Amino acid sequence: MERDICLNIHYSAPEEVWKIIDEVYRSMGYWYGIENGCPTWKGDGTELCASVEPSGIQISGEMPDDMWKKWYGELTSKLTEKLGYPIGEPEDGYKFKYWEPFKKNYADIKTIDSKMIVFKDYATFFFEDFTEFKSEFSAECPRFVLSSELMELRIYFVSENSNKDMQDFCCELKRLGLTITE
Repeated sequence: MERDICLNIHYSAPEEVWKIIDEVYRSMGYWYGIENGCPTWKGDGTELCASVEPSGIQISGEMPDDMWKKWYGELTSKLTEKLGYPIGEPEDGYKFKYWEPFKKNYADIKTIDSKMIVFKDYATFFFEDFTEFKSEFSAECPRFVLSSELMELRIYFVSENSNKDMQDFCCELKRLGLTITE
């Protein structure tokens, strides 16, 4: 049966993460090796290959249904254990982990509402994706940090009124019901 899935592993992962992924790949049944630059699994009606895409790791090819359920379950289980966060298909609700923080300027905020912040470049961040909201007035450049185990967004305040802008921003988030630490 034809397969084409994406896993929630972002292409920006650091080298040490790719080494872990490579170890997991090599531990999987039907491992064949690297073919045309892609990890490949072959045998018993199976021919799968993996690639890194903007939408995540893509695995495509053929594998019979009965083998797929076991193989895919083992792959996602091993990756989850080794990487430390749930691995699966984004369309099934699995979130990406971003190893580098997103860095934005307060002046570039287009809109804020009860659910999200949208920047002028249309980068959109949903409050529900964060577990901590922290103001850092004493940083070299004042910033506000939204974080979770999967991502971090740093909003920098660089104008002459940076402290006032940051206070206003904190008040707006509190008005929206978010708990802010300092």
